[in-house]
Amino acid sequence: MKIKILEKCYTGDRGNMFAGEEHDLHENIANKLIARGLAEAVTEKKYGRPKKKLEDRSFDVADIETPEDE
Repeated sequence: MKIKILEKCYTGDRGNMFAGEEHDLHENIANKLIARGLAEAVTEKKYGRPKKKLEDRSFDVADIETPEDE
């Protein structure tokens, strides 16, 4: 589980971890640090194309001029 450290702390797995660093730790260790307020979970950013906005393509049929109208 990926976490971001908020305060300096120590784990036997990684050693000293300083504020602002991101680490990929075992889920149990990460959950303990989050519960104690020493870290927060990092959510991955979703990259990709932005969703297109729907356009209003409606039109009034009476506005269309055709040769048959003449």
